[in-house]
Amino acid sequence: MIKFFRSIRQSLLAQGRFTRYLTYAVGEILLVVIGIFLALQLNNWNAERKRSEQELALLIEMRENLLRDLEDCRDNIITQMRLGRAQEVVLKHLEERTPFHDSLRIHYGNLMGSTMLTMNTSAYDNLKSIGFDLIRNDSLRSAITRLYSERYRFVAMIEIEQDFHLQKVDMGSQLYEKVVMDTMWKNAYPVDVDALMNDNKFKGVLRMNKFNKGFMVTIYEGVEQQVQELIAQIDKELEQRRK
Repeated sequence: MIKFFRSIRQSLLAQGRFTRYLTYAVGEILLVVIGIFLALQLNNWNAERKRSEQELALLIEMRENLLRDLEDCRDNIITQMRLGRAQEVVLKHLEERTPFHDSLRIHYGNLMGSTMLTMNTSAYDNLKSIGFDLIRNDSLRSAITRLYSERYRFVAMIEIEQDFHLQKVDMGSQLYEKVVMDTMWKNAYPVDVDALMNDNKFKGVLRMNKFNKGFMVTIYEGVEQQVQELIAQIDKELEQRRK
């Protein structure tokens, strides 16, 4: 093709048609520029298509991660409610000085315990390595950041510094001495039930732990709502992009 254009130019020059030669040369330059422009546009279109496909794949993966997070969060809510109920039942038993009976064993067995939210972050980790600007929707990108970099970090801190610490230090020091734990979360009984009824420190720890369990339920319910909202945003984005 290049030889063909060159031969035309040489023919025009040989015939002394300089004006036509200039016109042809300008046309040839424009043709080359248009070709380069179209090639760049095609490259940009391909790059944008690949980036869009990458974004959609990441959002689909993130949605699966969030569904697993949601399931774990709900399990933690159930567990914390069960543990809180145990504090309430045992505390009522001690304060009202009712006789110990076998139905209380499961509640004594649930006086201590904590939960940890298992966060599936593979998609978020990929997003961090690629760059957050991969997510074109500003509100969606902001919602993702708020959940992973703010809410999840806050929950992890509360779990370790408050819930786990309370179980290990306060509840642990009381239970190891005053309660026989046959099977944790299933079967335990007091060493001296009459002494426990007069043990204000033990009952005080139960009250604090009862409050803490209610607080943890509130924390996880907040996570549950935020995760559900983010899943809904991702679903909306995926639906719009697939149209």
